[in-house]
Amino acid sequence: MLRTRAIPLAKSVARPIQQTQRRGYAAGGAGGSSNLPLALGLAGIAGLAGYVYMDRSSRAAVSANAHEYADRAKDAAKDAAGQAKGYVNERTSAVSANTNEYLGRTKDAVGDAADKAKGFVNERSSAASANLNEAIDRDPSASTGQDLKNKAQAVGAAVSANTNEAVSETKDAVKTAKDTVKGPFDEEKKATGEAGTGVVKALIKNNWVDLKLEKVEPYNHNTNIYTFSFPDPNATAGGETASALLVKAADGQTCLDDKGKPVIRPYTPISPQDQKGSLDLMVKVYENGKMSQHIAHLKPGETLSFKGPIAKYAYKPNEFTHGFAIGGGSGITPMYQMISHSLTLPNDNTKWTLMFANVTDKDILLRERWDKLAKEHPDRFQVVYSLDKPPYFWRGEKGYITKEMIQKYLPKDNAKDVKFFVCGPPGQYAAVCGPKDGMKQGEIKGALGELQYDNDHVFKF
Repeated sequence: MLRTRAIPLAKSVARPIQQTQRRGYAAGGAGGSSNLPLALGLAGIAGLAGYVYMDRSSRAAVSANAHEYADRAKDAAKDAAGQAKGYVNERTSAVSANTNEYLGRTKDAVGDAADKAKGFVNERSSAASANLNEAIDRDPSASTGQDLKNKAQAVGAAVSANTNEAVSETKDAVKTAKDTVKGPFDEEKKATGEAGTGVVKALIKNNWVDLKLEKVEPYNHNTNIYTFSFPDPNATAGGETASALLVKAADGQTCLDDKGKPVIRPYTPISPQDQKGSLDLMVKVYENGKMSQHIAHLKPGETLSFKGPIAKYAYKPNEFTHGFAIGGGSGITPMYQMISHSLTLPNDNTKWTLMFANVTDKDILLRERWDKLAKEHPDRFQVVYSLDKPPYFWRGEKGYITKEMIQKYLPKDNAKDVKFFVCGPPGQYAAVCGPKDGMKQGEIKGALGELQYDNDHVFKF
């Protein structure tokens, strides 16, 4: 740059002097001395001007390079943070129902890691740019632009290296966050004996999760099936068979007891635990039932708070030869969850009898499903209906469930290797097996007590 700016200027000054000398004119001064020193002086001035121009141009070029590298660093950081944010959003949909007691903390960890990495890149880029400007200010007297160019390249390389380092740290942080998310959820599916697939669970055992009501399907005159969706369409409710969920009003204020506290009730889903994207509740509406009335007045798009699953009985295939379920009214839902699950397991040989008591035939819940299971599995499942007010041509059992009615359907070959499951209204508990003792199973009384079955053979939901 010095050659292209200073030398032509010197030549343009010297050329008229040389022409004057060739024409024979005196150049001024005693003895006709030459004007060449003047030309050289002017050339020196031109050289200085060229250096000043070069210095300013070099500074501009270096500054432009610094900004270019800084922009690249910010773009790389933005891409890295975008990848982290994308993963967070991906998990949040599964995670926002949020899928286990560690879910919220894991989401925050991923976001913090991405923000930290992004901040690190910006910090490094700013420091590198500041170092470049400082280097230029300290060395303004360089004889050529090469030194400044070298400095710019060195600082640019440092910015690029810092960016790559920050991007690498971001990727590592995201990978660590992924492992943190996957770990708690990567459980095996129980009751099948096969390894699970690490499906994310939509519910959290120790925290309330709001789920949106998608649809309401009327079942009969006082019972509906409610479908609640998960934020992640691939998430499942999870839990063992059989397990229940606790529910309360989403706002915590709409459904209160007499003491002003939120009403909390347990419900057993009728959908499989591995059903993706949603769960189904069958709810019988009682005139004085605060929670059932609250649920009955929900509209699609509104929410209900859930907590769980809460294990009631850990069913194991082939644990007993014959299962005998005795249910009444809406107490049929845990029976459906357990029996339908057992019948889907290819290596489970457990046989089942369901004795279901109701007032009228219109009160029989899930009847079409029970009849279908009996038709599909005639060697493993039979269903017995008993009605207080049967229709004229009723061919099933009549009245309350008694000792004699139970004996009639017990397996003849091995009546002792039977496990009874009871769930129904208080009157039925008293007549069939005796009431529970708070959270304990309590003594076996009633019909099963008379048949000499003990707590090892009877489970009260």
